[in-house]
Amino acid sequence: MIRKTDLHSEKIRNLADSIGIDALGFADASEFSDYALSHSRRRNPKLSLPDAKTIIVAGIYIGGLTLPAWINPWYGRTSRLYLSEFFLDVVKPLEPIVNLLRNTGYKAIVCDGSEEGGSVLPLKLAAIRAGLGWQGKNTLLISKKYGTFLALGGIITDAALEHNTDQEPDRCLKCDKCQQACPLRALDQPYVLNRNNCLSNLLQIEHLPEEAQSVMENRVGDCEICQEACPWNKKHLDHSLATSMTESFQKKIEDWETFFHLPDLIDLSEEGYKEKLGILNTGISYDLFHRNVLIAMERAKKVGEMADK
Repeated sequence: MIRKTDLHSEKIRNLADSIGIDALGFADASEFSDYALSHSRRRNPKLSLPDAKTIIVAGIYIGGLTLPAWINPWYGRTSRLYLSEFFLDVVKPLEPIVNLLRNTGYKAIVCDGSEEGGSVLPLKLAAIRAGLGWQGKNTLLISKKYGTFLALGGIITDAALEHNTDQEPDRCLKCDKCQQACPLRALDQPYVLNRNNCLSNLLQIEHLPEEAQSVMENRVGDCEICQEACPWNKKHLDHSLATSMTESFQKKIEDWETFFHLPDLIDLSEEGYKEKLGILNTGISYDLFHRNVLIAMERAKKVGEMADK
């Protein structure tokens, strides 16, 4: 048995900096009593680790510039989060931190939404508690520095680390641009997402209402409309921040550009889908993706017909 040794928050912060994690926070592992899913084990870290003392929340900046081709209706549009490989949770980049915890004698459980029952934390609420930002009216975490473009990951541990005690104030104030921008009125009630009206959610489920089809344009997976409207994202939409991950992230986006040409996606087989897009870890089935591509193609044809008139 490994004997526990003293481990300080600063040592973990230094490690996080060295491995490309852009934001890191520590919070106490008490129950999230205000979590909407009151019957989910996610509401209480101690249901996953009975002697949990600390939640470590990490954020990786994914605000790289969008694909130039996204303005072209013949290219399938997604989102930065979709293309980042962190669509569910940040997992692999946290391995060095988990190893440090375990090698010094502590327990550590990673929040991994790709595994059945694996998403063990309400990550946005944990990030707020850890001081990484506030919940915007679009229900997303907003950071002063990174806007909404932080992919989040979390660790539950029995290490007694120094916890954040000062939460960021809500800086949305009277702004309602995200609410006004949502084409399906999923944000009519601020700070509450109506998932039944959220285009990102509808693109991932079997029933895609006609109303959603009429506004999805060339989107084949995920939606950033509310994020594009948020003033806290303006600088990221114009110019991405320079971080250790930015260059590789932008290169990754450039590599995807021609792949999303809709006429080519129509012919993509299920095997090809798994080979090419499986690494993105979205959990979206081939059938649903292919359906979205077919609808986006029909929308592109209509746009072309209107342009020819």
